[in-house]
Amino acid sequence: MMRFIALALTTTSMITLATPVTAQQAAPTPPQGTTDQAAPAEQTGESDIIVTAQRRSESVTRVPISITVASQAQLERQQVNTVNDLNRIAPSLEIQTAPGQNTGGGGSIRGIGTQTFSAGAVASVGIVVDQVSQGNANISDLFDVARIEVLKGPQGTLFGLTTSAGVINITTNAPDPTGFSARARTELSGAGIAGSQFGNQVIQALVNIPLGSDAALRVSGVTNLRQGVDRNALTGHYNDSNRYGGRARFLWRPTQQLTLNLIGDYSESSFNGAGDFLTFVKAGGPGSFLGDPRDPRTPNDAVGINARLASCGVTAREGNRDYCTNQSIVGRSYNYGGSGQLDYDAGPFTLTSVTAYRQSKDRGAGVSANVFRADPLELQVLNGDPRRNLSLFTQEFRASSPANQLIDYTVGAFYSRQTQSREPESISVTLRPAPGVAIPIVRSIGARDHIIDESLAAFGQATIHVTDALRLIAGGRYTSAKLSLDRVNLDLPAAVANQSQRLSSGVFSYRLGAQYNLARATMLYATVSRGFKGGQIATPPLPGSPFVVRPEIPHAYEAGFKTTLFAGWVADVNLFYQKITDFQAQQCTVDQNAVISCVQTNIDGVKTRGAEINFFGKVFTGLSLNTGFIYAKATYPDNFRGTDGNNIGGTQLAYAPKYKFTLSGEYEHDVTNTLKGFIAADGVWKSRIRYEANARTETTFRPHWTVGGRLGLRTPDDRFQVAVFARNLFNIHEPSLMQSDFPYNGTANIGAIYGPQSFRQVGLSLDGKF
Repeated sequence: MMRFIALALTTTSMITLATPVTAQQAAPTPPQGTTDQAAPAEQTGESDIIVTAQRRSESVTRVPISITVASQAQLERQQVNTVNDLNRIAPSLEIQTAPGQNTGGGGSIRGIGTQTFSAGAVASVGIVVDQVSQGNANISDLFDVARIEVLKGPQGTLFGLTTSAGVINITTNAPDPTGFSARARTELSGAGIAGSQFGNQVIQALVNIPLGSDAALRVSGVTNLRQGVDRNALTGHYNDSNRYGGRARFLWRPTQQLTLNLIGDYSESSFNGAGDFLTFVKAGGPGSFLGDPRDPRTPNDAVGINARLASCGVTAREGNRDYCTNQSIVGRSYNYGGSGQLDYDAGPFTLTSVTAYRQSKDRGAGVSANVFRADPLELQVLNGDPRRNLSLFTQEFRASSPANQLIDYTVGAFYSRQTQSREPESISVTLRPAPGVAIPIVRSIGARDHIIDESLAAFGQATIHVTDALRLIAGGRYTSAKLSLDRVNLDLPAAVANQSQRLSSGVFSYRLGAQYNLARATMLYATVSRGFKGGQIATPPLPGSPFVVRPEIPHAYEAGFKTTLFAGWVADVNLFYQKITDFQAQQCTVDQNAVISCVQTNIDGVKTRGAEINFFGKVFTGLSLNTGFIYAKATYPDNFRGTDGNNIGGTQLAYAPKYKFTLSGEYEHDVTNTLKGFIAADGVWKSRIRYEANARTETTFRPHWTVGGRLGLRTPDDRFQVAVFARNLFNIHEPSLMQSDFPYNGTANIGAIYGPQSFRQVGLSLDGKF
């Protein structure tokens, strides 16, 4: 039934927008009420920064939502080249970079996010690129991006069911019919050169081709080659992680009323040595394992993990990224999609249709193919090669009024269908007490899963202009969602191997509020909202059966103040409180067979509350500065028991720093008549981070600064630029993940995942515009 409605929705939108049009004499302008397809510069006037947080183009100081905006210039000076780099642009935003656990991009806002291995899970923080929700088929690399908006708090009224904590709204540069242009930029570093701890070569290029006064094509691409951070101590070789991607975007405005945007993108990536995965940061000595140490039958390691690692050149310590295995581990992934958007100015309103399809595939070995990557260990845990396919179809149709009417409104309908298939992924645990001796402990063939996540929603939001200064906001969305899992568990007898689960939800979410203009660019606002994030179907290891994890329902309250200072420096100050019914969490422990077992569950009563202040934009000519600070007390409910059995109720959530400060700025000044010099700096400070839902301080990371910057020259017209840069200048080893009991004995053995954010990088950047 949902697919029939979706087909009707798509057909209706295409027929409605295929209105006969006549030829024009002059280049058209975008229809009123549409989103920002032309992606203008960061500031359209002296003090206006334009955003599309409410599905229409408007000044950021008129939007009653806490927003952090990063322009193309800021993204480039901070070298934000991947989604994982977005950690550094906003104090409220954290990106979980651990592979396999970063559902829907891995974002968390104000401490709330989704970290899970569950196949049917969706994100709390949605990533939207050019008005298309990426679902779980997310992009990795960021290139030719006009701006990024981080929208905080539930955004389900206008953005849908994967946005219960917020949205990362990405707008790429649109084609320009007014002239030809091209650009190439690189960032080059090598492991061991100028103090760089790993190598990375990023090459981005684009060409913009006018096809007439009303049409243009823009083609852009990226190559991202990385050597490290992990390194095989047996060979001395760094792991290679290579990605290639491209995007083509076609813009056509046949009349002043009609605009067509077609976008297609493709990317592929590969890694060897398991890429960025767990390494030992702490290891114990001789002792028993895999059982009760008081039981004489429990195996005993007379050597100890620490000595075994040392025998192959690995020293367990903070910042260790070495491993030692002769196993070849090579994996690949593919991600591609396309979208078509039509905007038609029908006079009293603008009609918009956005149709999109995305697909991703995983092939070869997974990052956890060899969990410990340490051949001398007696215990070996291996996982079979994944073969996963995911496809996502979305269709949105909406009608928007022109701005600044008595009632500004947006109404519409949205359909999505996400399908996943996973072939069996085996698990084997083997004890090797002596050369040539292999004792099988666990042998699991795995399961074949097929997951369908389908939803249909109707939504609307209106702003009522009570007076020139006072506006009231009311919006709602009704979502009907269906989630299904069909599993063939090959570890069970054929008679009981078929397992299934179903979940149907019908939920109303809303947003109410008011805003008041104290001056043209100064505004107060207050909102209350109820969000929705779809449920999950968890798939625990045997003897467990698939079970339902209920939908997540946040209730949020926010009050804020926005103003513009100096020539265009925006101040955004807000207070927030959010309580979540049935927060979806994942708790990972290591079982008695040394297998990392993660269980998804609902936690009722999780809260986040605090305050945030952000400044972004130009302070004055020559100085751009973005900075912000957040206090976010995101806590477990009272009397909540952690994975170690301790009461951690009222303490900070895992992966959620209570305090965070970000700073990014650039100052330029004339050096000669033909050259300008510039210096840029960026820094992030975080309070202590917990990586496990327990009371173990050994798997937390201390408060720390991460500092970087650039020093360079550019021509007065900004066409050519050269600079030296440094990221993580002081080589602070902040992990992406930490795991105790790695592989056993509590905090005696700990593993950590490190990524490129965990080590110093020094290099050279070049930029040319033509």
